[in-house]
Amino acid sequence: MTNVDTNKAAREAVATHELIASAGGEHTDMQTAIGIRYTDKATGEKFEYMLPDAKAGHPLTMLALFGAKTKATNESSRVRNGTGGDSKAQLEAIDEVFESISNGVWREKAEGGGGTRTDKNLLARILIAALGEHAKGDEAFYVQRMTDEKGYIRKVLQNDAVKDEYRKQSGKTSVAIDSLA
Repeated sequence: MTNVDTNKAAREAVATHELIASAGGEHTDMQTAIGIRYTDKATGEKFEYMLPDAKAGHPLTMLALFGAKTKATNESSRVRNGTGGDSKAQLEAIDEVFESISNGVWREKAEGGGGTRTDKNLLARILIAALGEHAKGDEAFYVQRMTDEKGYIRKVLQNDAVKDEYRKQSGKTSVAIDSLA
């Protein structure tokens, strides 16, 4: 029999993880859920993800929910433990990971610990160039929007021209086509 030390202090949870049947909905059970909610206890900020085309009670939906909760927790822990990232950095990282997943890209852990992997200043410069005369502000204005407006950075990166230019300028290379043969 293994001797278990029961005197160890339990680590306090930093977030609540819930299953939901609708965006903004109440916590529910696995059989009726089609989404997850991650709520930071320190700030009350929330991240929700609804599984596309989910069918409540379906085995694939239940497995996907478990995986989504795990992925959100792992990403938050990576940021918090890697560089001591605050709640905002943790939620931004979760948002970025699920953005990638929604675009069909599974991202593994970033090297070097936590923090966001998006250079907001570079992205703001690229966005301003793309907007041209329609830009409503300078680099600082758009960096602030990316920081303050939930989902704005995701919206910016949904534009293919901006995303492609960002990848090019940030040195994020894609896989060579001949390696896919």
